[in-house]
Amino acid sequence: MDNKRNMKLNLFDPVTRALTANNCYIRSYQAEALRTIYDAVIYGKGGRYAVTFPRQSGKNELQAQLEAAVMFANLHKNGSIIKIIPTEKNQGKVSTDRLCSVISGRWPISAGKNPKHLIRDTRNRNSKNRNFKAKKDEIIYGNTRMKCLSASPNTAIVGATADLLLEVDEAQMVSPEKYDRECAPMAASVNAVQVFYGTVWDNQTLLSREMTLAQREADNDGCKHVFMTTAAEVGKEVPEYETFVRTQIELLGREHPSIRTQFFCEEITDLTSMFTPDRLNKMKGGHDPEYRPDPDRCYVFLIDVAGSDEITPASKKANGFSDRRDATVVTICEVTLPDGKDYDPKNFVWKVIGRRLYRNLRAEHLEKEICADIDLWHPAKVIIDHSGLGAMLSDILVSKYKSRIQPVDITAPNKTKMAWDFLAMVDTGRWIEHKGDEINILKSGFVPGKEPYEVLKEPELLQQMFYRELRACRIEPTGNSANVRWGVKDGTRDHASGRILHDDLVMSAAMSVFENGSLPLRRIEDDDEHYEMLARLAAKRERELLYGGSGVW
Repeated sequence: MDNKRNMKLNLFDPVTRALTANNCYIRSYQAEALRTIYDAVIYGKGGRYAVTFPRQSGKNELQAQLEAAVMFANLHKNGSIIKIIPTEKNQGKVSTDRLCSVISGRWPISAGKNPKHLIRDTRNRNSKNRNFKAKKDEIIYGNTRMKCLSASPNTAIVGATADLLLEVDEAQMVSPEKYDRECAPMAASVNAVQVFYGTVWDNQTLLSREMTLAQREADNDGCKHVFMTTAAEVGKEVPEYETFVRTQIELLGREHPSIRTQFFCEEITDLTSMFTPDRLNKMKGGHDPEYRPDPDRCYVFLIDVAGSDEITPASKKANGFSDRRDATVVTICEVTLPDGKDYDPKNFVWKVIGRRLYRNLRAEHLEKEICADIDLWHPAKVIIDHSGLGAMLSDILVSKYKSRIQPVDITAPNKTKMAWDFLAMVDTGRWIEHKGDEINILKSGFVPGKEPYEVLKEPELLQQMFYRELRACRIEPTGNSANVRWGVKDGTRDHASGRILHDDLVMSAAMSVFENGSLPLRRIEDDDEHYEMLARLAAKRERELLYGGSGVW
């Protein structure tokens, strides 16, 4: 009799309802976290919990089910759930919409005290509910409410109280200082449970810190406080998810930072080393640099234009910086498509055949040099930085060469895209350097700042400078967004030469990620315009050979 009575009572246990509802798909790894955290809230245990799931594996559904269960259990009590989100827009609405869907579609929508009345209302989806209100960033259910607050740096969120539950979504994006100063005190009055959700990044984030503290609590009380699930575990329950992740690994490589962090929950303690020795080895190719174009090949120019900021006299005096601008770099690539691969930019192979570096060159001289190369090589496309000083140069090139020029504004999201996609290109063997002997830069005759301007075109020398920049590249999260900062930090010196390093050569190479799939890698036999272009190039090359060349090299 007692067992039957317990079974009936369990029908009204919020977590049991979540786990047994026909239209609610709670997976095993979600169920464990849901039950443990719910019990901690209901029995007033306090403490902190960390939930790290891979992307699109049900983390937000778990949050909504937990919030609905806690609110349902406290329908006739006054209580509030505070949910901290890292951004000001969109994310809060997504959270409230999901919770609204859970409450209205899967839970009793009346605050009546009679359990039979609760069941009747659950079946009647069209019944009016006077105890449920949904606002933009707040849900009210009976006498409880869930409110979303932004932890963006320009918001002030002090004063709210979380007397049921304090949640932090995407905790790896929330500033630890912001949380400690304005968010943590919200749980102080009743020692409310704190739950941190997210996907890992490195060991400097709020999520990483709270995972460590939660594990300490687990060691002390013997209960589980950290719930970590990887893509491999999700794939066992969702075959489609396993297929998707396998495809991403084939595209980006298993060691790509986004694969390691977003799908396998691996903290990257070596994240500062963007281009490891293994990645540098993957770049090495067997082709020679080229000094003249082959009319039958597809060439692309990648141009990173020098920045506009000079080294200040104060920083020069303090750090010994060389007083010169960054360089404008042109990377010349032959782009091919491997046999059997679909025509997709993600399959293009980029073979470096030469570089140009111009520093402190007057605008009209720089334009003349670049136009001479474009006229010689006749690239199918020129991808150029349109930011800052690049806007003027790119506009001039567009006026001369029309649609062959593709200007790109290097915004923060675009800079992040350059980091991730270029790493993927390297990891999958689609960025290939030409052959080159190791050159001692100190004995090469290259003395930065000695001449009024610098023009470098030696492929081996520029390649060695490129490798030095790669080894010095660092990457780090911005803390309050999905973007990252990467490149060579100001003031970084080359260990071999002791000179200041820039990242112009690396940024020029990374411009390749913006190719949108419009390259003429496949030609049809009746393409008259193409064959006319080949004839013009052949005639021009013949004239150059007869009259001693253009002097570009």
